[in-house]
Amino acid sequence: MRAPGGPPLAALHWPAPPGAPGVLVVPGLGSRKENHADFAERVAAAGMAAVAIDLRGHGESEGDLDGGVVDDVAAGLDALASLGHPRLGLRGSSMGGLLSLHAAARDDRVGAVVAICPARPEGLARRLEAEWPLALSPERDVARDDGVARGYWHATGDDRVPWGSTLALAGMTPQPMHLRVALGGGHNTLQHDPEVLGATVAFLAGHLGAP
Repeated sequence: MRAPGGPPLAALHWPAPPGAPGVLVVPGLGSRKENHADFAERVAAAGMAAVAIDLRGHGESEGDLDGGVVDDVAAGLDALASLGHPRLGLRGSSMGGLLSLHAAARDDRVGAVVAICPARPEGLARRLEAEWPLALSPERDVARDDGVARGYWHATGDDRVPWGSTLALAGMTPQPMHLRVALGGGHNTLQHDPEVLGATVAFLAGHLGAP
């Protein structure tokens, strides 16, 4: 798979019958598809297909991380749709959460999105020493009254992305919306917490009409 004009993208696929919902798993900065197999396996157990991708410049995918990464997410959604999954969801962590919120606002096939500790554009720009994240506006993306179910999970102990930023996004989000702020933890702890894994899969399954 690849975005138009972009590098080849590596992915892992957990299949489901055609017609079932599909969920794209979008890792964060420095992460890769294998790190999210625990979540994808739960998606498959719930009767949905899952595809976890390596964004450009990550894992086994070629290229350098740049603004074209938003097209990598779109390519992942296209791949799921081509496999016969018309109802799509997204689950992203940190940078992946920011990108997932952006993609959900721009693709009518997306019915639900989960953002775990979603990154802030300005913080990501500082960390990467790059300007392209500043073109993203999560406030604009989540304020759309488009029927997309948006779920947010954040830990109060996150020292990389302040949990208050996610609280503010949730306050701008029309229903259907879900917010869970977990006490303690850190920037990466919720991604693999068994309770959060179960709750996020249930959120996606419920809003995507999984069997």
